[in-house]
Amino acid sequence: MHYHIILTKECNLNCNYCGGGSDTPPKEIQYTIPDLKKFLSGDKAPVVEFYGGEPLLRTATMKEIMDSISGRFVIQTNGLLLDKIEPHYLEKFNSILVSIDGGKEVTDRNRGSGVYDKVVRNSKLIRESGFTGDLVARMTVPQGTNIYENVLHLEGIGIFDHIHWQLGFEMFWESWEEETGVEAWISSYNAGISSLVEWWIEEMKSAGRVAGIVPFIGIMNSLLFGAPSRLRCGCGIDFFTVMPDGRISACPVSIDFDFSIAGSIFNDAPQSLCDKVCVVEPCISCNIFTICGGRCLFVNRAQDMLRKNGYFLICSTVRHLVRELEAALPYIREMIDCKVIGRKEFKYPEFNNGCEIIP
Repeated sequence: MHYHIILTKECNLNCNYCGGGSDTPPKEIQYTIPDLKKFLSGDKAPVVEFYGGEPLLRTATMKEIMDSISGRFVIQTNGLLLDKIEPHYLEKFNSILVSIDGGKEVTDRNRGSGVYDKVVRNSKLIRESGFTGDLVARMTVPQGTNIYENVLHLEGIGIFDHIHWQLGFEMFWESWEEETGVEAWISSYNAGISSLVEWWIEEMKSAGRVAGIVPFIGIMNSLLFGAPSRLRCGCGIDFFTVMPDGRISACPVSIDFDFSIAGSIFNDAPQSLCDKVCVVEPCISCNIFTICGGRCLFVNRAQDMLRKNGYFLICSTVRHLVRELEAALPYIREMIDCKVIGRKEFKYPEFNNGCEIIP
């Protein structure tokens, strides 16, 4: 199973779509590392993902956990402090997810002046320092982002193994003004996805490689092998968040909502948490449910907080993505049959590494 460990709710950035961490107490870990170790000992193969806030603000705690617990390690970080991780600990990470929203202009506009250059520099540095695992560019996509241009920018700089993105929540909430042009932007976003899928296929034909665009690979894997999928991020299924007070949330984004609480590290065993919190209608009756899996537990369970047509708008992006990849399926099968590419290139991730698959 996979566990987000919130090391702190503090953050050293103040991004437009987030606001610099969480104000809800407690902000710092209240349990002991032996408490955490005892809980995780009930899992034979835990995946520990450090999360925040910004987890690298608490590198001492992170290293203590890595020294105490056996398992796979992942971190999701804004990248500003990556240069502070010693090579010994870098080598222990299977995956590092770095927040970067595309090119310099969009990243610095969303996250602060100079952030893009620092993240790119530190991402190169950890490679030089011995990190050989999966380096993932983790984009947040607020309204107005050109998805095609920014994904291709990150692909083109040649640092990241994979690129993943999530649509910004803020444009779908009830508190968001109605007349914001979000419907028009969704249309342009979907057009960008179409262009990106077209580029992805052409790249396979011309270069014989499957570019590491996570949503495309993950969905195409299901289409190729016909295996139905539950909620892709795994939240509430085999993926949980350990909050600073030891309570366990099914989702790292909905930790302040009662519906998300599945237990605690003091009173519950890992396997007892599974399927306590699940997606509900309208997702489970949807005709693409076995591909999408419900997209997002938080949005599904908090759908009454969304703006008018908010759920429909979100679903329209998923439906468009799936349709485009279904249309590409015959070409990919042909390239596999002709040995231009291999089926194994679509078997990503090897384990749930924090990439939600469905944007």
